[in-house]
Amino acid sequence: MTELDVDWVVAGTGAAGVAAALAGVMRGMRVAVIEKSERIGGATASSLGGLWVPDNHLMAEAGLSDTLDDARRYMGFLSGGYALPPMTEAYLQASRIALREFADAGVAMRLLRGLPDHYFPSAAGSSRDGRMVEAAPIMRDALGPWGNRLEEGVYNEAGVSWGDAIAWGGLGARNTWPEAELEARRAGRLLAAGPALVGQFLQCLMAADVPILAGFRAERLLVEGGRVCGVEGTGTRITARRGVVLATGGYEGNDDLVNRFEGLPDWMNIFPRSIEGDGLVMGSEIGAATWRVPNNLAMLVGYAIPAPAPMEGEVFFSAGLRGLSYPHSIVVNDRAQRFCDESQFQHVVAGLTRFDLGQHRHPNLPAWMLFDAQYFSRYSFARRPPGAPIPEWVIQAPTLRELAAKIGLDGAALEATVARFNEGAARGEDSDHGRGSSAFARSTAGDPNAAHPNLGTLAQAPFCAVRIRLGGISAAGLLTDPDARVQHVRGRPIQGLYACGNAAAPTESGAGYQAGVSLMRGLTFGWLAARHAAA
Repeated sequence: MTELDVDWVVAGTGAAGVAAALAGVMRGMRVAVIEKSERIGGATASSLGGLWVPDNHLMAEAGLSDTLDDARRYMGFLSGGYALPPMTEAYLQASRIALREFADAGVAMRLLRGLPDHYFPSAAGSSRDGRMVEAAPIMRDALGPWGNRLEEGVYNEAGVSWGDAIAWGGLGARNTWPEAELEARRAGRLLAAGPALVGQFLQCLMAADVPILAGFRAERLLVEGGRVCGVEGTGTRITARRGVVLATGGYEGNDDLVNRFEGLPDWMNIFPRSIEGDGLVMGSEIGAATWRVPNNLAMLVGYAIPAPAPMEGEVFFSAGLRGLSYPHSIVVNDRAQRFCDESQFQHVVAGLTRFDLGQHRHPNLPAWMLFDAQYFSRYSFARRPPGAPIPEWVIQAPTLRELAAKIGLDGAALEATVARFNEGAARGEDSDHGRGSSAFARSTAGDPNAAHPNLGTLAQAPFCAVRIRLGGISAAGLLTDPDARVQHVRGRPIQGLYACGNAAAPTESGAGYQAGVSLMRGLTFGWLAARHAAA
């Protein structure tokens, strides 16, 4: 068996892992990073890469003001009463410090302008601009051999950051984005959004000669005298003098754990298949406590698409900001009824997860996204350019009644639902669910070039449908303290063991979901873990 002796072992190469590794380097520790997959980047590489950091130094440089008191009120609203106050406070106090330290270490960051706190901009303490930060784009070739081994999600346009999308009119304005610029970025192998976030940290780790062991499946934690002192797996034993940090992600790809902790029908994994709850399992083996948010709002809605080569089967395509909010589309349940404001995907999530005691079922599952030829001619679908042929796997029919028959709905009911929706859409209103009433939906998730950013009739054949699926970030994880130390079921820290990112329970935010919190909590508690271990 191969032996490796270091100070700090980091399991996982998503944002949380690479941040914990760099924070260890910054404190003089000898660091080794292990990754289960042959590819690196984890769930982060499929994200938009936003980081939510109240009162950050980039805001101040841009002349924007913020206070932690305001951010505290906003996070109190987000949590729904489910957060643990010491963890929320640790996030608020440390996130801005960690951001500045990482920037000073060479991680290029920039302010993501024009994006208010969402999806609750009217909540007390919310900010209209400045709390969102993103990594600066980076060339894939700057990452050497790792450049071609970086995970890529199926959602984002290559080389396009969230800030770019906003500057070009929003995700719904894809048909007016500068095609020559897009092609130049593809040809230049530019990384943006989530891949750029991982890439920026990775470049710093490479400069520090940190070993990254891809294809290393951690099998068990090494424990001596009640203290975690390393990890073993794939024929290698790594001793960690200062500790091990689990940044292995959640359990979204583990059907057994999903059923145990989520319990939702129509669940689909939104992340790479290698994310299977390894950190949760290894921690539980040595007595780690777990914590679950009772009302998980960190959920996405989308549909299944054929997996890109060389993968097989299907993968999840997130449509909350990339389709459901665009004109000429609606969502209906199996009674052919609309049940939510489709322009705000958290409203869709709430509708899909609702349980009716009378029916004793989720009354809005299964659900379908419906759209027409106008939609395909104007908008990107599953990352295909506007106007591309309708994929063969999309269910389509020349009439609404025939489409209803194909997906098992009542034809007359569907015709009535669409007629009512069309009548309101023609007037630019939705009296049933208020679609398009949110400023965020109109400005960021809609089409600014349409008569209404979020409303448009379904009137031109063919009429199409895809089955809506639910997926999300794990509701449960390892229970940690403000230093990211994993807690034992007996209520004490497990010495030498830390967790951050989705491997740790979302105790700082509770039930709430604010874009950028998931990634930034990984960076923040990875930084806190390294700080504690080094001390």
